[in-house]
Amino acid sequence: AAAAAAAVTKAIDNEEEQEDQDDSETGSTEALMYFKEPQQLLDIFTALEESNLFLIQNSQETEEALEELKAKLSETQTRMEGETAGLKSQIDALRGAIRVEEDKRKGLSERAGTSTGVQKQEQTLEELNKKVAEVYRAIFSEADNSLGTLQMLTNIESRLEELLSTIDMMPRDEVEAAEKLKEKERRQRVRELKQAEAAKAQEERIQRSIRRSQEPVRKREGKPIMFRSQPIQRKKKAQEDESDKVDEEDDINFYLQMR
Repeated sequence: AAAAAAAVTKAIDNEEEQEDQDDSETGSTEALMYFKEPQQLLDIFTALEESNLFLIQNSQETEEALEELKAKLSETQTRMEGETAGLKSQIDALRGAIRVEEDKRKGLSERAGTSTGVQKQEQTLEELNKKVAEVYRAIFSEADNSLGTLQMLTNIESRLEELLSTIDMMPRDEVEAAEKLKEKERRQRVRELKQAEAAKAQEERIQRSIRRSQEPVRKREGKPIMFRSQPIQRKKKAQEDESDKVDEEDDINFYLQMR
């Protein structure tokens, strides 16, 4: 295309130079033809044809590139639609699984609500087992963790019977003295416990008083609440009714005595 344009430009320049020469030679004012030789037209047509061929080739290449882009776009759209459908199916599956898990959770919650009594009973038994284990360790120096609650209670009962039989064989005065000493110690522990609880309650009251004293004072706004006065009770009429009733009862008794 560039070579053809250059050829056309060169032919036009040659023609202009030829015209200038002819004008200078003749000096006449007659109108001259633009093209002097047939080859000039052929050269121009050849250049234009080459330029058209170049443009046609470029347009074909552009159309081929456009077709390739259209094919790639269609392929990409098809692939994206397939992936979107797959993702939607996965979302639906996940939602179904979530609903199933929610149903399971509700069932387990209901079952846990019905088994609250069983759990409470198990908790009570566990606490009882701990208490028995503490008593067992207090009586026996070595505690056997393999023993169950019933076995520990059996051993404690056996030990208690042995101690009671030993106490029966001891002198009565010593037993009474020991009982009095233990009772005194028990009362002392109870007294100390009550004193500790009273001191704790007193400390809590003091802390509450301190917190109340540190709180900002709340001012009452508006008029104070006025309570309605009680209505006047008329007792006179009730007393008159009672007196009339007594008179009627006296009259009835009088007539009954006459009969």
